[in-house]
Order: sequence, then C-alpha cells, then structure tokens
Amino acid sequence: MTSKITPANILLPARMSLVTDAFANLEIAVLPFPFVQVVADFWRDIKQVLYPSNNKREVQPPYRQLNNALLACASTLTYGFESLDFDQERNLVLYQALAVGTLENPLKTPTPKQIHELIRIWAQEWTKQYRGKGKKDQVNSVCDRFLERIAVIPPDWEWQRIKPETLVRDINAQRGLGFQAIPSLLATMLHGKKCIIDSGQQEQEIQWRKVQGGGSGKVGLYVVSKPFKANYTDNNGKEREGYFAYRLDFNVETQAGRFNNNDNLEPWIFLHLSCQRYPHEPLLDGNYGRDISVLMGMNKARLSDYEVDSTLVRLVIENNGKEKENLWRLQLPELLASFKARALEQPENILNNPATLGNLNNSTKWGDRDEYYLIHVEGYGYEHEKHKRGHSIKTGFSFLERGDIIARVLEPLNGVLIPDNPMQCDIPTPSGKKVPLAMRDYEFISRPRKGWQLYQQIATDAIYRALQGKPMHIFLIYRKQDTCETVYQQLRDVFLLNENQDFPAHITVSKILIDNAKLLEKFNTDGLKPKDGSKFDRRMRDEHQAKRDLWRTFLQQSAIPLINFETAPHCLAIIEIGRIKTKGVLPQQNIKGGIREACVREGISSQMIQPVQPKPSEKEDDEDKSPAYSKQTIGRVMNAVLDGTLRQIGALYGLPSQVYEQAKIPKEIAQDLDVIAFCRRKTSQNQGDIHYALAVRLRATGAVDVLLPDANDWIPYTQAGIAAGKIFAEARRDRQENKKRLQSKIKLSGTELVQFVARVLTKHLDRPTIVLIESEGWRNGRGEDNDGKIWPQLQNENLLAKRNVLDFCHVPGNTCEYKRDNKQLQNLLAVIRIRTGKETPQYITNREAWNEDYPARDFQHLSSFYDKSAPELLHYFSIGRLPKTQKAQDEMPIPELYKLGFQEDKYGANISFKHQQMVEMVPFFVHPDFQTEEALKALCRVPDYLRCSPAWSMGNIILPYPMHLGQEIIEDHLCILGVNLQI
Repeated sequence: MTSKITPANILLPARMSLVTDAFANLEIAVLPFPFVQVVADFWRDIKQVLYPSNNKREVQPPYRQLNNALLACASTLTYGFESLDFDQERNLVLYQALAVGTLENPLKTPTPKQIHELIRIWAQEWTKQYRGKGKKDQVNSVCDRFLERIAVIPPDWEWQRIKPETLVRDINAQRGLGFQAIPSLLATMLHGKKCIIDSGQQEQEIQWRKVQGGGSGKVGLYVVSKPFKANYTDNNGKEREGYFAYRLDFNVETQAGRFNNNDNLEPWIFLHLSCQRYPHEPLLDGNYGRDISVLMGMNKARLSDYEVDSTLVRLVIENNGKEKENLWRLQLPELLASFKARALEQPENILNNPATLGNLNNSTKWGDRDEYYLIHVEGYGYEHEKHKRGHSIKTGFSFLERGDIIARVLEPLNGVLIPDNPMQCDIPTPSGKKVPLAMRDYEFISRPRKGWQLYQQIATDAIYRALQGKPMHIFLIYRKQDTCETVYQQLRDVFLLNENQDFPAHITVSKILIDNAKLLEKFNTDGLKPKDGSKFDRRMRDEHQAKRDLWRTFLQQSAIPLINFETAPHCLAIIEIGRIKTKGVLPQQNIKGGIREACVREGISSQMIQPVQPKPSEKEDDEDKSPAYSKQTIGRVMNAVLDGTLRQIGALYGLPSQVYEQAKIPKEIAQDLDVIAFCRRKTSQNQGDIHYALAVRLRATGAVDVLLPDANDWIPYTQAGIAAGKIFAEARRDRQENKKRLQSKIKLSGTELVQFVARVLTKHLDRPTIVLIESEGWRNGRGEDNDGKIWPQLQNENLLAKRNVLDFCHVPGNTCEYKRDNKQLQNLLAVIRIRTGKETPQYITNREAWNEDYPARDFQHLSSFYDKSAPELLHYFSIGRLPKTQKAQDEMPIPELYKLGFQEDKYGANISFKHQQMVEMVPFFVHPDFQTEEALKALCRVPDYLRCSPAWSMGNIILPYPMHLGQEIIEDHLCILGVNLQI
C-alpha cells in the first residue's frame, strides 16, 4: 500500500444507462383509486354541513392512513394509493397503487376485491369522527351516502398491466410512472441477491432486501443489506459497538439535451450508497417534533389470504409532544384492528428494546415473528450504562468501499445497466499564490506570517468595501462575562489586531450588559402544551410579542442612544442568548424570533450566540489564572462573529473582477461584470408556510445589492436583511389578525415568481451580467405550484430546443419569447441553470472503471469537470475540496478503510466519511461572443470559483457566493415566523 495517494484528474460518476430491452420480461401493474370523485364529494358535503361559514376549512382525506395500513398488510405492493397527477377538468388529484415483479420475485398483488374491503372499512373509520357533531341528522346523512357509494365496487376495476419497456422508451409516459417504477424494478431485481466484497482483511457477504417507502422520492423501493455489527476501540480507548446496513437507492434522473432515438429524454440511473444505522440500546431522546421511522418486516401474513414476502415496510411513530406520545401515526393500530389484522408491536416496546425486536444478528431461528428496525437519525440519544450517548457507528463510506460495492452490484445487473464514462477535467482551479483574494477565507488571512500588516489591511478594507464606505457599530450584548470577553477577543481577531491596537476608525464596539434576567427567559407556556392546539399557539404568539416589545425597550434604552445617526452606521448586535436545547423546554419556547424581530424593527442586524463556558480548572491553584476555553468553544464563537461581520455584510477579501479574469473572462468584461443570483425558499404549512424569493447582485467591485420581489430598486445587502425581516414581521402580524394584505408578500404564486425573473432580466441589467438560477422549484416540477407555471424552459425536455431564447410567453406583462438580438438583453451574457443534491450523482476519483483496483481520494482543491453526453449543451460539474472537518479521512490508511475494516489501530466504523457533492451548471441564452466551447467553460468557471465564502473555512459552500448570501438572508429571518429555531 502506498503511503500517499495523489488524486488524479479522473472522476467516475455513479450514473448508468439502461439497456433498452432489459425489462422485457418484467412486470408492472397499476391500480387506480376508483373513488376519487366519491371522496371529493364527501369532503365537499361534510365541510358545508359542519363549517358553513368557513368555506376554506380543511378536511383532508386520510389517504396516508389508508396507505400505511395497506402496506402493513400487503408488503408485496411497491406503494399504496399515492398521488399521481392533477385532473384539471374535474379539479381532482388522482391516485394509484403500484406493484412490480421480476422472474425471481414475481408480481403478487392483492385482488381488487380484497383491497376494496379494506377501503370500505377505512371509509367507515373516517366517518366516525364526524357523527354526532353539528346537525346530527345532516351529518349522518352525508356519511351514509358516502359509505353507500364506497360500498359499490366498480365493475371494471382491475390491475392494469404496463410494459416496462414503454417507460424506458419514454420516461414521462404514464404520467411519469417510470421515475418510481424503474428504481423499484431494479431494487426488486437485486432483492435476495448476494455479493461479496473484500476489505483486504476479511470478506463480507452482502444480501440485499427490498424496503418500501423510499427510492425515488417518498415512494418506491430501495434495498438494504442485512445488518452488520461493528466493534472497535474509539480515540479515547473505549470499546464501542453498533449496527449498520448498506443502503442503496436507485434514482432516475434526466439530462438536458440527452435524448434517445425516439426523441424522448433518455434516463440516467443514479446509484446512491449510504449508511443506514440501527440502534440496539433504548432510545431516550428523539428529535422533538420529528416522527420516528421504523422498518417492519413480516414473516407471516398479517391478513389471511394475503401474500407476504420479506420486503421491509416503513412505518412511523409519532413524536410531536402530544399528551400521548410514541403512538403509531394516524391511528394505524385502530384501523388494523378494524381490518381484523394481526396487531403491530407497541411503539414503546420497540423504542425500549430495539435489540430484541429486530433481527440485528441475522438469526436463522427468528421464526414467523415480525421484525422491527428503528432507524437512527442524527440527534438521537440512547441509554448506555445509565448514561446517554449517540450512535457508535459513524456516517458514510470511503471511496474505496463505495466503488467496490457499486462494482459488485453491477455484476448481477449486467445486461441491465451500462456504466457511464469518466468525465473530462477542466483547467485547474487557481491554487497557491495564484488564488485571488476574493477566493480566500479568514483562515488564510489570519495565518501567522511576516508582513502581517498587509493582511490586516486586507481584512479592514474588505469590511469597509462591503459597507460601501459607511461605518459599523457593533453591540456586544452579553449576560456572562466569559461570553463578553471571548466574543470581544474574536472580534479583535477578525481585524487581526495586536494587543496595543484599537479597532479601525470606522468600527465602533460597545459592550452592553443584559441586566434584566427576563430578557432571556424562555416563553412561558402557562401550563399549556402543543396538544392544546389553538390555545397553545395563541399563548406562544402573545409571548413572542411580549418578548419582542421587552427587547425593543431594552435596545431603545441601551443601544440606540450610542448610535451616531449623522454617520448612519450599519449596526450589528451580537447577542448572548440562552441554551437552545434545554431539558423540559419546547422548541416553541425559543426566544430567538422575538429578539430578532425586535432588532429588525430597530434597524439593527443581529447574530445570536449561546453562552460561553470556560474549561473546568484541573488544579486548585489555577483559580487566579485567566479562564481557558476549549477549541470547540473558540471555534463556535469565531464562526458566529465571522458570520456577523463578514457574511451579513456580503464581504469578500478581494475584488470579484480578479476571480473573473482567472476564469478566463476577457479583462474588459471582467472588470465590469455583474453576477445576479435568484434565491428561493419554500417551507411547509407547519414550518411557516412561505414561498419567497429575492435576487442578489455581486458587482465586479465587490459591492453586493439585493432586489426584493415587491421593490423597484436594488438596495445594499447590509439593508436587505432588515427589509426582509420587516416583511416577515408584518406578515406574522397579519396572520394573527387574519389579514391577507402582507401574507401574499411571503407566499408568492408561480406567476409572481416568474414575473419577478422576467422583470429582473429585462429591466434591471445595466452592465454585462451572468444570471444564476436553480432548477429545483423554478422549473415548476409536477405538483410544485397549482396556480400557474413558473419557468418550464428550465425543464430538461425544453432547455435544448429553447437554449437561444427566453420563453416568457406565459408571463403576464411579457407574453413573448425574447430573442438573443433583443436590445433589452444585450447585457445578459448567459443564464446558468444550477442543480445540486440528488439531481447530481455520487462519484469516485482515480478510476476509469468501477472494477478497477486503484486507490481513491478526495480532491484537495475545488475541481471542475464536464461531460459531452449531450454535446449541444455544456454540462459543467463543480466539486468542492475536502472539508477541513474531514481532514482525518485523508490521512493514511483511512482513505482505504472499510466500515468493518481496521489498519494500524484505525477503525472504519470510527470514521465519519463525507464527500463533496457535485454541482451541475448548464449555460443557455448565451451571448454570441461566448458560444465557443472555451468561452462557455469560462462562463461556468465564474459560479464555480465563487463557491467560496470568507466566513467559511471548512471547505467550499454548495452554492455560488451571491446565491449563498440570498439564501442566508431568508434563512436568518424565518425565526420571526416561528420556524428554524436553531442558532
């Protein structure tokens, strides 16, 4: 084994092509839900009877309850009655069930008659909650009519067979069924198969097993291995043990411009390997407000006459702070009892005895008992020798293990999947002395060196430039002296000050003691709990308002008088806030949102920080010495200070124009180039219910401006947080008062979003500009928005044909296709569409083929690649450098460790392997001067090189800097709406 591995410029993506006729002998069957109209009529009628004065009262049909119960009885299904599409004519959501089969695992479906009996019982249980309410006779009449209609089985209701090859030829056929059916077929083909991997010290047999409730999205199938037990000695010499399994997901993705011979998008199959961990000790703490996932395996039919197989079914235990916690979600046991099905195990028993209720040791004598596997999630705490600890097995796998497992998986799927070729590397990212200052972070600037005064000036100039010449007033608001001293020292370190130096002339720092303990008290529930519903919510709203007003008074008395309003400084308050996670305190009691709103209303930016504790003294005679703080504490404080002083003002240590020149943009353009990023955030109804967007502009000079969707002019980034915060605060108030005036400002429709894009592109470009926009959300994927399309041009099936136009034909106020020669768009050099997450594949380095025996290692620098699978569109891929937090995985022999392997006292189970994800960039509507291959690459290098932040020294940020800045503005102020309560 070599002592050092140098990663070559080779990148092999874990994406495969499908052999066209590979599924010819396989089976797909769908069963439409025939009672959609019946359910919709009952939904409408029961609302009219019970809530005649509130037409918008929601009475959601419990489809999820039906599906959970159906899968708990029929593990041979791929999924239950999931939403399929929206029928515009009937204004109905359509639902259908899916089942797949292979030669070795043939199709086994319950008959429609069997399923109808379960639907009938489900409907009876649903109506029970309404009987006896309101006008009883009318309610009972509505319920009876509903049950009479449900009781009639449609005469032509049968499973419908679909040829799998039709989905391969057209992935969008059958309303996009292939996105779930193809991964499920691949999982079924792998079900029961075994493969052997060799860690160099031992062989491991992996036997794959299907799991419901995952795959491509929330439905479909994926596979897991049998559980493995790992024992190792940790870094403190303690013996540790835990259980894990290999999880493999097949995801169908497409690529803009990649079509088959039928002129349909040709699918890629992404193989995504992850580490699924199982607890074996009692669960003491789950993540509050988040349900607990359990995999259940049946070895005996739950209902007689039903087929059963060894597929694991995902079920959910509630963990939401209600009076009765740890119940199966959606009254599942009650519905199963009505089915006369065998009962599930009590959730408390599973949580308290995960080692005995799951076959973690793969016993051959398990018999016909059900299996229950609790899935570990980060943040869970388990009982261990009367103490609490997390899971012993760390996340992820080395590149070597990832590559070997995928190579072994491809063997039984030979003739089905064709591996992709390695991607081609672009020019090296600037390194060493060639790195522009705008790509540098605080760690580099603060490094001890000769001529430190030069770097001190760089740090000072960066903040002065970001403030656009304005002074800055920093308020250090503290409760504990340790916090005050630590934050103050880190503030000095930001400016690289030595002991005898004062802060720069344009920086003022004021220390303010929190002398009123009530300012930091958690919201008082007055004995109410979340189960009390509207009473609890109203109490939290009142507490929020009271805390906001208390802090406004405090700021008006203690901070505002210190501000020199003649110089109009940017004001930042770094505020010590209490511990976020405290035993017995609910997340809703967090005061962060109230404090932030108070700051916003007083025109002050804010950064919260938890209290600082010194390390305990080891000797009695240390009492007179200055307190010492752990590296973790200093790092936490410095991260908060850097976020407030750099990120919150949009600072860079150098000029972006220098970055653009390094990217090979012509100098005369680079010195005047703007980069505009559209940033969007959507949350669910119980997490704020927002759909908000804004645009961020980074100028070549380093100035950062923001355009809000309801504004006509750009404003400096330093003002944008306050402006967005006020919009969120007013929307919160309007919601409390049942007004709609400003709620619409934070819940934009699809039409409003695309109007915003069109307006920026046609009216707000005054210099050469590159525009960045994410594909997700903006392209308006299925089900994303019901009131209008956003920008379908961004979809893979449309981008190639429309690469030289801007299609705003559907946009009110525009209604046209803009051509490249349009004078309004002469400053627009290109629009670059960005994809991340599961829309880009995993990869390994240093190999040209999956079965090649060659060591792999993470990239040490930001790296970029491109592929020519769709030669008419450039697909550019950016991969970040090895994160600083993962430095250990780069030290020999760790890069070659398996999870169950060890070398030189290094254990794979003790290493958290994390690898950077790929970011895809596709330019379109490109200016004629940039339509050569090299010029297109230069355009993409701009957002690639901008994946840096001066406040982030851990590695590369996922999104380019201006997009990152916009996302953070929205994220910062969600707490005003009562969401995102973590610091």
